[in-house]
Amino acid sequence: MAVERVHYKFTADEYHRMVDSGILTEDSRVELIEGEIVEMSPIGGRHARCVNWLTKALVNAAGDDAIVSVQNPVRLSDLSEPQPDLMLLRPRDYGDQSPGPEDLLLLIEVSDTTLAYDRTTKLHLYARAGVREVWIVDLIHAVVFRYLRPTSAGYRESQQADRGSTIASTVSPVLRIEIPISELFA
Repeated sequence: MAVERVHYKFTADEYHRMVDSGILTEDSRVELIEGEIVEMSPIGGRHARCVNWLTKALVNAAGDDAIVSVQNPVRLSDLSEPQPDLMLLRPRDYGDQSPGPEDLLLLIEVSDTTLAYDRTTKLHLYARAGVREVWIVDLIHAVVFRYLRPTSAGYRESQQADRGSTIASTVSPVLRIEIPISELFA
């Protein structure tokens, strides 16, 4: 008789207790995905340049109307606390709590070696949590994918922007975020 292996699923609270006890450190390059502690890929030069460029563009556009959060956690459920590259958050004091899906105006993943993972596992996770708008910046093919209208099965709407076009976020009526793709991949 075959025995099926059962994987232990960590909760977000247990994950944080591992940090508090020193099992994981604040600098550990890991995130909690569906109860599993997943090691994050190292950040390369192209990835860092893109995140820095987007950070500057978002900070300039957001002003005091939103908080730009760079490579910080978002608690999507009791079993998932990923660390996307960028988030545009509602302006409020989060204290020592991670923001939740209701706080997100825009979430951005910058992908090179993680593109397949970001477009499947993480995108489905974001949709199920109700993240209203997600961008995946594909550094390999110099395109940005925009996803809107989340459902438990995925996003109902997607768009692709490549060189020569502009991608814009329209989730917030207060903010107007427009990114020229040619400048993003310069």
